Amino acid sequence: MRLIVPLFLLFGLVGCDPIVMIPGGRLSGEVTATPDNWTFTNATDTFQLETRSSDPYSVNVWAIALDDSIYVVAGSGMETTWAQHIANDDRVRLRVGEAIYELRASEDEAQTTREAFLAAAKTKYDFDSEGEDVDKAMLFRLDPR
Repeated sequence: MRLIVPLFLLFGLVGCDPIVMIPGGRLSGEVTATPDNWTFTNATDTFQLETRSSDPYSVNVWAIALDDSIYVVAGSGMETTWAQHIANDDRVRLRVGEAIYELRASEDEAQTTREAFLAAAKTKYDFDSEGEDVDKAMLFRLDPR
């Protein structure tokens, strides 16, 4: 019982936003027009992705800008709850800072895109894919609705 009260206080303070690895609900922020170029996101490390518009579910994710698109990856593929949501409804919302972008997610299975994503993740996040089962990861391109 002692743990329940602090948890309710914590959730009350942060609202519905995800906290580290704990998913949240509907994201707060200002809905903003989708940019033509996502390179401004190179300075941002953590993003929030909202799926399942009927019952919003949000998580913290890494995102990589490649060319004029932005990508997110579900590391364990369909084992990831939010990737399962996208399989049923491709509408997502991405929060960058306080801006919310309403987008559609589509899986990108091109090997060249995967290689470019991994190279950019190594630079941006110091991510070393050695020892990781990157073939099981699902790469999603986020496009305007």
